[in-house]
Formats: sequence, structure tokens, C-alpha cells
Amino acid sequence: AVDDFAAARALTAYLVRLGHRRIGFIAGDPAYRASADRCAGYLHALADAGLAPGPMEQGLFSFQSGLEAATRLLAHAPRCTAVFASNDDMAAGVIRAACERGLVVPRDLSVCGFDDTPIARQIYPALTTVRQPTSEMGRLATLELLERIRAPDAGCMVHVEHALIFRESTRPPNRP
Repeated sequence: AVDDFAAARALTAYLVRLGHRRIGFIAGDPAYRASADRCAGYLHALADAGLAPGPMEQGLFSFQSGLEAATRLLAHAPRCTAVFASNDDMAAGVIRAACERGLVVPRDLSVCGFDDTPIARQIYPALTTVRQPTSEMGRLATLELLERIRAPDAGCMVHVEHALIFRESTRPPNRP
């Protein structure tokens, strides 16, 4: 697994470095630990920067839940200048919701996601996101499983490095 907390903290810190001060967050499915870790990373990065959390909405790791959460989130006043969605599918929903409101990403709203799934490269604008090395994760999981078969008490959690992938969906906020 990647360190979801550290990855979310790093991505939020990137948005802060760009100059965003009101960053919304769409949480993932609460049934998954990664959702809580990503939210905690977001909150810690804002606290590190002395910023209050932006509006937060609940999603379920699907495009539709991201669209619905973003519709609610973008109705808050003052509006966020950036939104961090807990996965790429929900971030794609944020871009759709922004477009439906007449907002242009990233001119009016920066959007980022998590996972670096194919949709992150296929949508326009291409999505800034966190890359998880899924092939390497699968290889390591297989090795751990084989070790566990050989020795039932063996096997452990292995953490791999994440990478921030900077694409066209983020930029510094417009200043009035």
C-alpha cells in the first residue's frame, strides 16, 4: 500500500503552495481505511499551513458520487478555489459539476484526485493526482502471499512510494 496519509498531505500542501487558501475536500467511501487516511492527510496539511478546512462532502469513490458531492460543495459561499477528491473518478465528477456551473478548470477551480487511473489522463483537462505504483504493489502482494503459503505466520504489510503527478487541472488561483 502507499501511505495514503502522507500522499494526501503532500497533494494538499502542493495546492497551498500554489496559493489556494479555500480548498474543498470530497471524502471517499467510509468503509475503506484509505478514505480516513486521505482525509487526515488533507486536514494535517491545512493545519500545517495555518488554514481552516474548506467545505467537505462525502463521496463513495464513484463518478456519480463525486458529481453529487461537488454540486453540494460548489454551492458553498465563498466558493473554493480548489477541490481535492479522494480518487480520480470523483475528481472527474468535480470537473463535470464545475463545467455545469460555468466554471473553467483550472482557471476558476483547480481539481485534483488520487490513484492516477486511466481517466486522469483521458479527461480534459488532464488531472493532477497521486500515482500509486499498482503493478509493483501487485508484484509485492504476490510475493507476500507466496511467503504466507510457505509459512502461515509470515507475511507483512509493505509500503511503496507514491508520486505526485502534476497535470493541467491545477494552477494558482485567480486573484480578484
